Amino acid sequence: MKTGLRYVYTGNVHDPEGQSTLCPTCGQVVIERDWYRLGHWGLDAAGACANCGGRVAGHFRGRPGDWGPRRVPVRLAASP
Repeated sequence: MKTGLRYVYTGNVHDPEGQSTLCPTCGQVVIERDWYRLGHWGLDAAGACANCGGRVAGHFRGRPGDWGPRRVPVRLAASP
């Protein structure tokens, strides 16, 4: 972020501060994440910050989905 990258976040760990997306204009959290859970959602339907109206790059719905964390069974087997 110090070098100018705007949408950098850690992934696949419990780290709400490091995983959250910040508004590039005002610095407020616009998408709060912790692992696969979404917390605060601070974007409007157009993908703008609800605090200051600054645009956040990406394609967003007006409200976040509810997919959340889930386990998907995986079967590992040797190739024939």
